[in-house]
Amino acid sequence: MTQRSRPNGTVGAAGPIGIVVLAFGALLGCESVGGDAGAANTRTGPWWQCPPVKNAAGAEHGKPCKVGADCAYGHCVAGSFLAGYDAAIRICTKNNACDGVGSSETAPCSVDDAGGLAFTPAFEKSKSGGNTLRTGAEPAKFCTLSCASDAACEAWNPEMPHCIKSSTTYVSVGAVGACGKDPTR
Repeated sequence: MTQRSRPNGTVGAAGPIGIVVLAFGALLGCESVGGDAGAANTRTGPWWQCPPVKNAAGAEHGKPCKVGADCAYGHCVAGSFLAGYDAAIRICTKNNACDGVGSSETAPCSVDDAGGLAFTPAFEKSKSGGNTLRTGAEPAKFCTLSCASDAACEAWNPEMPHCIKSSTTYVSVGAVGACGKDPTR
């Protein structure tokens, strides 16, 4: 295992997938998310800002991006669980679990619903839940477009073409479909 520095200043071990995602994300100005087991407080930095500040001119959840400034909430995430850990896929999102330790504030995806679009949360499954690619201990909970069909997702972002309607190896979703990339399909 290799040691690496995270955006929040902590250092942790990264497997080969994590190193690729972080290196690719750093190169493109994207960010990684999550935390380290055993760290005193991993819920620091811009990812955990709650409530997050929205730039109305930025791209919505699940849209492609190159840097954080492209996105409504300033978060361009590379190689996330929602993208099947594909480091080539970078998407805009916000931390739907930003409620940090002791905070009563939350960031529901639904506050961004407008113009006939609805957004829903998706959770990164844990290692104990069968997700062998998970690299951090902190929960990752992203917002993405709600969907009824693959066609809706493909039209929103061709790199995230699947309407995930039930939990997969990497993603846990509710009763509403969530746009993402399911590498098992």
